[in-house]
Amino acid sequence: MVTAAPIILLTEPHPPSADLIVTLLEDLGLKAMVLTRGDALLEALLSRQGHVVLLSIDLPDMDGFRATRQIRDLERRRLIPPVVVIGLTPQGLIDERQLCLDAGMDGHLSKPVTLGRLSAALSPYPLPN
Repeated sequence: MVTAAPIILLTEPHPPSADLIVTLLEDLGLKAMVLTRGDALLEALLSRQGHVVLLSIDLPDMDGFRATRQIRDLERRRLIPPVVVIGLTPQGLIDERQLCLDAGMDGHLSKPVTLGRLSAALSPYPLPN
């Protein structure tokens, strides 16, 4: 029996960055659903389409910090199961890791993303088979 690779919800509004990250995820044997807006991410989570999110903090409709707070609120209200949220931040953002953690994210990854750093960011979290 062939099982599908896990789906990562990649919320990234910039096509070149999204394409690169999708390719890197595929190199790790993972599939991604690309979303460009925070509201689309919340809808995908409510319909149980993933439990690991790579979330750009730079979204057109809401920043990734606000999206994370809304995700955590949905979890508290038991509308969605627990979600791993890894923030995608621009390189050089001061205190980027702390900003992500303070917003309720589980971790962060600065852009440009590399295979090694992506793998390391995902490694602490069990992915479904």
